[in-house]
Amino acid sequence: MGPQGSGKGTQAKLIAEARAVPHVATGDILRAAVAEGTELGRRVQPLLEAGDLVPDELMVALIRERLADEDGFVLDGFPRTLHQALELDAMLDEIEKPLDAVLLLEVSDEVSTQRMRGRAELEGRTDDTPETIAKRLRLYHELTKPVVERYRGSGVLVAIDGEQTVEAVTAAIEAALERVEAAS
Repeated sequence: MGPQGSGKGTQAKLIAEARAVPHVATGDILRAAVAEGTELGRRVQPLLEAGDLVPDELMVALIRERLADEDGFVLDGFPRTLHQALELDAMLDEIEKPLDAVLLLEVSDEVSTQRMRGRAELEGRTDDTPETIAKRLRLYHELTKPVVERYRGSGVLVAIDGEQTVEAVTAAIEAALERVEAAS
């Protein structure tokens, strides 16, 4: 978890590769659906272009379908709302796959904005305009911060300084995951 530009995607890919589990990135799934012109893509394209969140029900269904047959996984970009977190917890209880850890990559809004602007230029991301960046950060603070606090209260949240180098963040995550694995 973390605001846009915190390095979630980069770190999720590295964790998934290191542990040989799927990297489930909701943003990638949604952008692929838009590029392929699927029904899902047509439904979410205007939301993504406006910087809005995709409705909870759609995201929960997408995640439920994706995780049904997995023994382990790294979620990237989900949950973003308290409702999604509650649905995720219920779903994981149902399929008997508890969360081992929730990693929070902490970065300032300034760093997040700078990184997203750089990503927009580098990747040609049309959904990373200054307006949508500001809107996404506002939505993160309004809707995702309560999710962070929920996981912090349950004891599964591990906060990582996301403003470090990629390598330093990776090392901090690996150390945190080793502690979690040793405790279980």
